[in-house]
Amino acid sequence: MILIPEYVAATQELARLPGKTKRSLCHFMDTQALRLNQALVMYGVSYISFIPNELLEMIFVETVKATIRADEEYSSSCALTRLRLRSRPELLLTSVSQRWRTVALGMPLLWTEIRLFLRQNVDLVNLYLTRSQGQLLDMRFIGIHCDFHSQDLPEFDPDYLRISHIILSHVHVCRRLEVHGAFPFPKLLDGFKRIKAPMLEELMVHYPLNIPNSRHLLFTEDLFLSADRLRVLTLNGLWVSGLSPENFSNLLSHLTSLTHLTLIGEPVDYVRSMDIPVVEIPLLQTMVLKPGPNISRTYLPTVFRTIRAPALRELVLDFHTATSSRDIQSLVDKLKRGAPPFPSVRLLTLCSRSMAYDGWHALAHAFSGITTLSVSKCIMNQLMGFLSCAGRRDAFPNLRTLLFDDVQFEWSLLIQLLQIREAAGMPVREVKMRGFKKHAQSELVGKLVASLATYTPVVIGWT
Repeated sequence: MILIPEYVAATQELARLPGKTKRSLCHFMDTQALRLNQALVMYGVSYISFIPNELLEMIFVETVKATIRADEEYSSSCALTRLRLRSRPELLLTSVSQRWRTVALGMPLLWTEIRLFLRQNVDLVNLYLTRSQGQLLDMRFIGIHCDFHSQDLPEFDPDYLRISHIILSHVHVCRRLEVHGAFPFPKLLDGFKRIKAPMLEELMVHYPLNIPNSRHLLFTEDLFLSADRLRVLTLNGLWVSGLSPENFSNLLSHLTSLTHLTLIGEPVDYVRSMDIPVVEIPLLQTMVLKPGPNISRTYLPTVFRTIRAPALRELVLDFHTATSSRDIQSLVDKLKRGAPPFPSVRLLTLCSRSMAYDGWHALAHAFSGITTLSVSKCIMNQLMGFLSCAGRRDAFPNLRTLLFDDVQFEWSLLIQLLQIREAAGMPVREVKMRGFKKHAQSELVGKLVASLATYTPVVIGWT
């Protein structure tokens, strides 16, 4: 820290003041503040220069984290071909001043996010690998189908082969790996079979339509994965290029520490298979199912039938990209007739553009033990209408918390629902709404919250 003489003198003078001296303290402090500002300007020093290194490191870390979260949300909300690479904040931080550069270069964890893409400057990758100083890496490869140097298949492009070599050379110190390609990458996946990744905790594979993954996708007896460490697995694809049920079950049966499973699209080929093995995932706590448009009718029922998860606490059903209710009708039919697939689930999240009465009835039968129900904004009124029906007021008997994705809904339905649940001895004790904090001070919301407090002792909050 830079200590300016005027700043030191002012501090010493303040320290010598007796405790009873009050009359000129404010005037003195204002004068000294003015003198200090003048001194800072004269010496070309800003207040930010006085921030301790420890606090500066915290600011750097949060800045990088915020950018990573924004990138993940952006990439998950748009098509792969529309992805655009953003500036790296850690590089910008090192160009502010010599002190900031010294602090940033002394933080190896700041350089562990390795982003790989075609036509990339290899020197930048080596720079990050050097500055990370052997820390565990988070590697993400975005392969967008563009103008390849090779006239043959994209997978033989020299740029792609170079990136594959970088990944395979460092996967043994990789904590998180994401491969998101718009072209086949079997050579990369085949390479995983010959290399161990003992530190890998998260794996995300987004594979395109035309890759024969059932033959290439790394899941054989010689797994490159560390079965006792991988906790998070995400698979994204279509059934025509998806894993065979045998490979899928073999994979899950080896991942004894898996706690989070996300299946996007239809990454398992249940369409062309008759013999479908059942697999148990003993430690699985969260499962996210996000089927794409035009899914096969057998997909969702088969997933529910073939996966056993005795410790599952949270289930997310995201039907936003499904083309119509017909895409999920087979699941609804199975849930109505069969035994509850995951009786241990306590938090159910449902995202959909619409949900018919038949669908709510099936969910109430299959997940009667939930204590928390989260729904997207398009179906909030439908849920409250279903729970208020005379024949369905006993649905979800253990429900205590409602999570709404918006504040724009029929508040009269909510008041009615809370009254009905209270009278039936199944009270809802907490209602949370996304965006409620922003509107909490408005007069209308204030009146509605007051009305809710009159009818039932419910906590109103936000997410």
